[in-house]
Amino acid sequence: MTSMVSCHSDTEELPSGADTSTGEPGFGIYLVDSGELVLSEQHIKAYYRNVHLTEAEEDTHAIELNEAGIAKWNSYMDYEGIPKLQDTLYKRDFAVRIEGKEIYRGKFYSMVSSSTYDGVVILDALIKLAEDNNRIYISYGYPASLYASSEDPRNSPEIIDFMDNKGLLK
Repeated sequence: MTSMVSCHSDTEELPSGADTSTGEPGFGIYLVDSGELVLSEQHIKAYYRNVHLTEAEEDTHAIELNEAGIAKWNSYMDYEGIPKLQDTLYKRDFAVRIEGKEIYRGKFYSMVSSSTYDGVVILDALIKLAEDNNRIYISYGYPASLYASSEDPRNSPEIIDFMDNKGLLK
């Protein structure tokens, strides 16, 4: 398991639910290669389960981002005009952590990808978000769950309980 570094400065206000001993937020999506915090509960307006993007998709999760979350997400989109894969989060590994404990790993992916993935993916890693398009989707297996072969970790009790206790679970 890779150790991840907190991205909070001494003067930055920690989000509600943060582990004050480590400075980590209660919920975080981190880049595996750098340990950088991509999103935390302070960026979330709501967490949804059982969202259906297509008729073939059984159980997609969605995170609705607030204004700060949209800005943070868009800060990873370093392109002007047409998205370029290398200027986004596309195919970068992430880890979801609750109160410092890694719950699962996955990859940032895009619905324009023609390659499959056996695990959790956050879609769509190429698209800038806006107030009227403010959700990221967490799927299991890409392009559908039939491409995943292990147990789906997205309904981890730690994640669901945390989101519920924060009033974010919808």
